[in-house]
Parts: sequence; C-alpha cells; structure tokens
Amino acid sequence: MRLKTDAFLCYKQSRFNKDFHMAKGRTKKRWTPSPELEDRLCRLEEQLASKGIRLHYDLLEAAGLKLKGGLCKIEGEYHLFVDKRKSVEERILLLENYVDQPLPKNTS
Repeated sequence: MRLKTDAFLCYKQSRFNKDFHMAKGRTKKRWTPSPELEDRLCRLEEQLASKGIRLHYDLLEAAGLKLKGGLCKIEGEYHLFVDKRKSVEERILLLENYVDQPLPKNTS
C-alpha cells in the first residue's frame, strides 16, 4: 500500500473545497468599472442634460426582442433611451456620439 504525502492530501482537500463551493452556487465576482470611466460617464450625462436631453437607462426589450434605443422627441422634449445592460464603455461611446452632434431640427 502506498503512503499519501501531506502535499497530496492538501491538494485533494483544496480541490474538494473548490468543487463543494462551486456546487453550492457561488457566483463569480462582478467586474466593476474604474472610477475614471464612471467619472467620464457622469460628465457625459451632465453634458446631455445641459443640452436639454433627458437620459433613460431601461431594459429595452419587448415581446422577446431586444430594442436598440436612441434619441426621441416626445411632446417637445428630447429623450435618449439606452439599454441598461450595456457596459460602461458602450454607454460612453454612445453618449459621446450624442454630445458631439447638434440636436435634430424640428420635423413635422
């Protein structure tokens, strides 16, 4: 009979603990954006507000279809709808496009 070393027992025990915790349904750590990205997003949101655009983060889905979102004019006010599932980087890219562009002219 072969003797098991302490190192082997520690390895086996650590694998058991890992498998046990995974089986209990532990979730992965969520990635959090850097403070610089959050600051950039906040500044862009403030710039949109100063242009008169109201920003909405919503779950853009209807009847199982994912909707794109975008700029709408509702009762004379501009509203920008953004899917809340987008990452901070995607939100920044989207908001930068609307900050740089002039508001569309009134159409009838």
